Amino acid sequence: MKKLISSLLIVFLLSFSLLPLAFAEGTDSASAKSADDFTDLKDLPQDLKDKFNSLIQSGVFNGLTDDTFGLDAQMNRAQFAKVAGIIFKLAIDQTLTSSSFTDVRSDDPANSYALPYIEALKKAGLTNGYDAEGKTYKPSGAVSRQELAAFLIRGLGLEEDAKTVKPVSDSSVDAWAKGYVALALEKNLMTNQEDGTFGGSKSATRQMLALASYEAKNLIEADGTTVEPGTPATKPDTPAAPTGEISAQGKRVLYVGRDASSIPAEDVFVQDRLKALGFRVTNIVDRKFTVEKTEGYDLLYISNTLNSKYLKGGILKDVAIPTVYAKNHGMYYLGLSSQEENTNEFNLKSITIADTKLKAAAGFSGDVEVYTESNPKYAIGYGLPGKEAVKVATIPGKSNEAAIYYYNKGTHSDSGYEVKARLSFYFQTGNYEKMTNDAWKLLDALVLWTLQNG
Repeated sequence: MKKLISSLLIVFLLSFSLLPLAFAEGTDSASAKSADDFTDLKDLPQDLKDKFNSLIQSGVFNGLTDDTFGLDAQMNRAQFAKVAGIIFKLAIDQTLTSSSFTDVRSDDPANSYALPYIEALKKAGLTNGYDAEGKTYKPSGAVSRQELAAFLIRGLGLEEDAKTVKPVSDSSVDAWAKGYVALALEKNLMTNQEDGTFGGSKSATRQMLALASYEAKNLIEADGTTVEPGTPATKPDTPAAPTGEISAQGKRVLYVGRDASSIPAEDVFVQDRLKALGFRVTNIVDRKFTVEKTEGYDLLYISNTLNSKYLKGGILKDVAIPTVYAKNHGMYYLGLSSQEENTNEFNLKSITIADTKLKAAAGFSGDVEVYTESNPKYAIGYGLPGKEAVKVATIPGKSNEAAIYYYNKGTHSDSGYEVKARLSFYFQTGNYEKMTNDAWKLLDALVLWTLQNG
C-alpha cells in the first residue's frame, strides 16, 4: 500500500511540474538548461537555485517558455492526466470518445484532449476520480495548498501520523486538513506564508509545488520506495467536503446574463469556473428571465453583464434560492445596498479582507490582489450594505464600501426586508481575463458559502 501511495504522490507532483505539450519521451532540452536560463529563477538565492537545478536537470520540471519557468502558474487535473500517462508509459487508446467520468467529454473544447489519458490513469489504478462515488474527475479543477499537503502526507505513508499529530491552530486551514498541514510543516515539505498563516484554500503554484516535490523526492529516495502502479484506487483524489456542508457536485445553477447572439466571453469565464466546482449550469438571457424559471435550481447567479432594468422592483424578493449578485443593482433593489449608481472604484489592484475567519474569505488576510495590474479602465464594484450584512472584503481604506458581502437567511435590510435565502455580492465588473487566481478563489469560496444557505 505504501508503494502505491508513493506512486500516486510522484504522479501528482510530476503532473503539475511538466508541460504536456512540451514534454515527450527522449526530449533532453530540460537537462541542457539550468536555473540561470530562466528570468524568474536566475536571481533567486543559491540554495533555492540548487533545488531548481536538481529538478530541471533531472527532467522533473521544464519551463513554461524557453526563458520563463512560471513560478506562479497553475496546472489543472486534465494536464495532470496527460503527463502521468506519458511518464508511466501507459497504454493510451486515442480512439476513445466516451469516458467513465460524467464530467469528461469529447466535446469539451478545453479538456477533451485528456479523455484517453484520464481513462488510462483509471485503468492503471492511479485515480478513482474526484468525488466519493468515483463518478467525476473534475478536469478543470485546481489544487489548493491544503489539498497538496494532504497528497504529500498520504503519499509518504503518513496518513496515521496525520491523525495523531497536534493539528495546526490556523483559521485559514479547514478542519479536515489541519493534521495534514501540521505534518507537512513539521517535515519541512511546505511552509507558512509571509503573514504567518498557511492559506489552506489558496491555489498551489509551480514554485510551491517544485520546492515541495524536491523535499518529498528526497524523503522517498531515502526510504527506498519504488513506483509500482497498477493496484486499483478506491478513494477520491481529494478530501471530501467538511461534514454537514452541501457539496456543489451536481447542483443546478441558473445563470442570468446579457441578451446577445452568443454567451459573452466574461460569462463563459464564470460559467466554466462554476462547472469546475461541480455545478451544472443553465444559461438564460435577462430578457427571458422570470421568477417562475428559478424553480428547481439550487443557486442563482446574476451576472454583471445583464441589463439592470430586469431586476427593478426587486423581483427576486420572494425567491428562497441562494443567490450571488455580481450586479450591484440587484442588491440595491432589495434594499440591501443603499446606493444604486456610481458604485465602482477604478485603477485599483486589491481589495482588503474584512474578517479572515469567514469561510468566504478563502483563508486570505490583509490586501489581496484581484487584478494583475491597476488600470483606469478596470473597476472593482462595491455596495453600501446595511448593519446586518457580513462584510468579507472592502475597498482599501474605505471600510464602508464592501466589495464582497452577504446577508444570511432570516436577516433584514435596514428598511426591514427579510432575506429568504443567503444573498451575496461579488465585485466583478468585467476584464475577467485580468483577474488573478486569488480573485477566482474568492469567487469560489463565496459561491460555495452562498450555497450553504445559512
